[in-house]
Amino acid sequence: MVKITIRFLTIFLALLLANQAVSQQSPIRLGLKIAPSLGWMNPNETGYNYNGPKAGVSFGFICDFGFAEHYAFSTGFNFSFLGGNLSYPNAEAPDTGILDRNYSFRYLEIPLMIKMKTREYGNFSFYGQIGFGTGFNLRTKVKDDFRTSTQETITDKKNLSASEVSFIREAILAGLGAEYKIDESVSLLLGISYSNSLNNVLQGKNTKDPTLTNRSSLNYVELNIGVLF
Repeated sequence: MVKITIRFLTIFLALLLANQAVSQQSPIRLGLKIAPSLGWMNPNETGYNYNGPKAGVSFGFICDFGFAEHYAFSTGFNFSFLGGNLSYPNAEAPDTGILDRNYSFRYLEIPLMIKMKTREYGNFSFYGQIGFGTGFNLRTKVKDDFRTSTQETITDKKNLSASEVSFIREAILAGLGAEYKIDESVSLLLGISYSNSLNNVLQGKNTKDPTLTNRSSLNYVELNIGVLF
């Protein structure tokens, strides 16, 4: 998966440089965004159960490279604070029981998307975009509520180790939105986007049953609010 991402990045940069070399009508637009989000875990192992969504937020830098009228390569970077909840059987000495785990992920994500925009209707234009996102895990914290076989609840907070979390999160990205032009150089944008994981964000073995693997994807929707210059 990492090799595929590197190749995709290389091709994207080559096309971008070639386009900029031959076209003088390809504007570059830069901007900033903030995006409240709602994330959830989608377990991929027997006995692991979805246990509710979690609110998050991301903020970052937008860079749109226009390559034709109404079309652009959209990239940048985001610092994303995402999360979700799982419930699954677990063992914590000296007892076994059910673990309700609240995940808090922090990612640096680099999106690569094609953006398609309509003509202007007054000061408004509308866009759709689709592509891929590669997230690099910076830190993962969890809050555990461990329900023992005697119905006692033990609460704990900790950071997960590198062996328990996938460093790379690959995702398909899709979104819709609108831009409002304030003047020739500044536009406000409002949109909604969806990120669907292509790989598991967890790894390692279950402590109660070593035949089970910690496997779950992480998906989210977010409301994008930003400004383009």
